[in-house]
Amino acid sequence: MTVRVRIAPSPTGDPHVGTAYIGLLNWCFAKRHGGKFILRIEDTDRTRCTEASAQAIYNSLKWLGLNYDEGPDVGGDRGPYVQSERVKLGIYKRYADQLVAQGDAYPCFCGAETLDGMRKAQMAAKQPIMYDRRCRGIDPAEAARRVAAGETHVVRMKTPTTGDFSYKDRLRAKPTVKAWADIDDQVLLKGDGWPTYHLAAVVDDHLMGITHVIRAEEWLNSLPKHIWLNQHLGFTPPEYVHVGLLRNADKSKISKRKNPTSVLWYRQQGYLPEALLNFLAQLGHSHPEGKEQFSIQDLGSCFDLDRINVAGPVFDLKKLDHIQGLWFRQLSPERMRDEVVRAIDERFAQLFPLVRERLTRGADFISLAEPFYAVTVNHRVDELVPKGSEPVQIRGVLEAFAKALKEVQAAEQWTAAGTEAAVRAVCAAEIAKAPEDAAIAALWSPKVAFSALRVAVTGRPNSPPLFDTIAALGAVRCLERLAAAALKLR
Repeated sequence: MTVRVRIAPSPTGDPHVGTAYIGLLNWCFAKRHGGKFILRIEDTDRTRCTEASAQAIYNSLKWLGLNYDEGPDVGGDRGPYVQSERVKLGIYKRYADQLVAQGDAYPCFCGAETLDGMRKAQMAAKQPIMYDRRCRGIDPAEAARRVAAGETHVVRMKTPTTGDFSYKDRLRAKPTVKAWADIDDQVLLKGDGWPTYHLAAVVDDHLMGITHVIRAEEWLNSLPKHIWLNQHLGFTPPEYVHVGLLRNADKSKISKRKNPTSVLWYRQQGYLPEALLNFLAQLGHSHPEGKEQFSIQDLGSCFDLDRINVAGPVFDLKKLDHIQGLWFRQLSPERMRDEVVRAIDERFAQLFPLVRERLTRGADFISLAEPFYAVTVNHRVDELVPKGSEPVQIRGVLEAFAKALKEVQAAEQWTAAGTEAAVRAVCAAEIAKAPEDAAIAALWSPKVAFSALRVAVTGRPNSPPLFDTIAALGAVRCLERLAAAALKLR
């Protein structure tokens, strides 16, 4: 058997370090066994997927050195490797129709209003939120007639209602066991004819000859559906292996609220691809010789899937910086210079318009751009607290801004316009609480509140336009600096 593994990201934003981590494990497994590593783009979410995001995935994997043997931009004999292109070929509908014909799936005619009422009733009765299977009992001939008449419908899998599902993952001490009665009748084909992830992934893995699906443990809940689909479509299931999710220091799932999650961010900051992969490798695997510094080629030659640690690997930026330092200090002077120049160039085009009007000499750029490159800034209390204000008041201002900006970050609206709207809304709301209070109006005025915000995020009383600066700094860095500034005022 030729080992064939894949990663299948959705192009809905910047490429995630979690994708890089899963990609690394799959790449190493393929290399260890002389197999193939495949990239598939899962773009069935038509409202969020973009070609720019897909291109960023290609570029990031190649920058990291996780070169794939087959994929959308390199070809292969199992393509196309983009799901939207496979939709046009009718691949998924063919298999959905097969399941319906076998009696293993059924058309569901419930609309959004019906489903919403169902959810509300279940919530009120404190019942599990799931489809109540009301269309499951429609006579197949009647259902076929309604489909032929053009009635809007989806296709749902006919999940067993009795017994338990059990699967023994090679990395886990206990098997995954779930009662079938607790598993929903999953939608397989949507009303517009596009597949959901579950049908598309199972069909594509089969047609692309995938032998092992190495993925994050968040997919364990979907495992019963995927095994069931394989079995009822007549496929031999690949081996499913679930590795630990990357975690923040507090063991929560890694998120952009607490750590930069975009591979692009690490490239922009000047991290070496060798160092980032070395760091990611140590999160789930260790070198059998106990080496701290090693290449992925070295790891690929001795990689052992059974030695992966699934106990929530912690994504520690201090550890990453340590490994980065090991690699960076070993560079030749020429490569080190190239990396420094590249890191500067990565952000220069973004930063130059912000500082251009403040330049007198070319060398001024270094000083003006320093807050954008620095990991932390030094906050002086006398600059954080505008004249006429008290530290405790400014701490409240900064904490209110931080809360609002976290919501902007969560909504993925971290732009100059998005952050400015949120901050101004906070000021307006606070002033509205006491419209006749001149002191409150002064505290939350742009002159005072924006001044404190500027110093908090840049460490300086003067900077390029505030909200352009905040957008360029990024959410993680801004929120870290706001928290540090508020601590200074305690």
